[in-house]
Amino acid sequence: MDIVNVLIIDKNILVRRAITTILEQREEYRMFWLNDAFDTVETVIRNVAPDIVLLSIDDIEGEGLDILQKVQTSFSNLPVIVISPRNEGGAKAAITALRLGAIDFVTKPESNNLILFAERHLKKRLEPLLKAVYKMKKHQNIDDMMLESLTQPQKSFGDFSAEVKEPQPIEVAVIGGCTGGVLTLFSILSKLPKDLAIPLVIVQHLPRTYTEYLATSLDSVCKISVKEVENGEPLEAGTAYIATGGYQCEISKSASTIEASICRGPRENNMRPSIDVLFRSAAKVSGNKVLGVLLSGCGSDGLSGAEEIKNHSGQVIVQDPRSSIIPDLPLSTISKGITKTYCTPQDITNQLIKYSKLGSDIEYISREKDAINTKYLF
Repeated sequence: MDIVNVLIIDKNILVRRAITTILEQREEYRMFWLNDAFDTVETVIRNVAPDIVLLSIDDIEGEGLDILQKVQTSFSNLPVIVISPRNEGGAKAAITALRLGAIDFVTKPESNNLILFAERHLKKRLEPLLKAVYKMKKHQNIDDMMLESLTQPQKSFGDFSAEVKEPQPIEVAVIGGCTGGVLTLFSILSKLPKDLAIPLVIVQHLPRTYTEYLATSLDSVCKISVKEVENGEPLEAGTAYIATGGYQCEISKSASTIEASICRGPRENNMRPSIDVLFRSAAKVSGNKVLGVLLSGCGSDGLSGAEEIKNHSGQVIVQDPRSSIIPDLPLSTISKGITKTYCTPQDITNQLIKYSKLGSDIEYISREKDAINTKYLF
């Protein structure tokens, strides 16, 4: 791995020291600091030429969001990772920052005293996240030819007949997202109609307080209802349910009603909630009447669950890697042959609408060939 210049912007010297202590253990990281001169952020970035910025934003009232907007305006390709406290103010700051274009976030303790003991937590989050963000540069040249080669590998004649499927109506859609998923969720859900004929259940990798604010924030801009899921809650059409941070989320069937359940449960893929846990339960409950959607993200959480949906004859689509902040998860899903259908966020919205209407209006197969790969949708 090449040398990675990391600019740390945090007024709290304890946070700066904690992050520096973690990163200086690796030879590839070179750290720079911006202490109190926040008004010179553009000059410092030009002088340092960082590959990644770690920006502390404690709440939505402070100057952190202003700094983020300055960076986004002047250095649109520079990835910013937000550091925010694990409380309600931090949740609002982090979700707002993600909507404005921050790549991801890392939580820090509220108390300065606890920061001294947070090295293990910070290291667990920072190291894989920095690696994933740095890898973004390798995926900046994803083009039509590359995606075409992944979705249409060389096959025998007999393979083609197996690709043709009869379209099926769905009764539930499950969505999973990691790094970059929050921004995509706002884009997808905000354009869905109030009369959407199916429920959506969503796992987005966030801690407890953050999922609550994500649901509230989405609900304020969407026509459909968006709420944090409750244990034993029957799923209703036209509602999106956000899996609670720190809990595993599954769906089950009672008579003809689909219900959601949450439990602490063990972590899977080091995640709680885990996309795989939700997707597997959906495949088991709804079979070929489930649609699985994987959004921007890194890691492997979601791959085995998506494969389970496919094995039960359900449908799987992924966010177009070219529109993903971190394209690893969509690319892995495509390259493993789990799906050949990749969509822009707008086209994911269209697909959700069309699938929800499929039971009463079968004639909807997309004609937007230039915007979405739908050749293998059914």
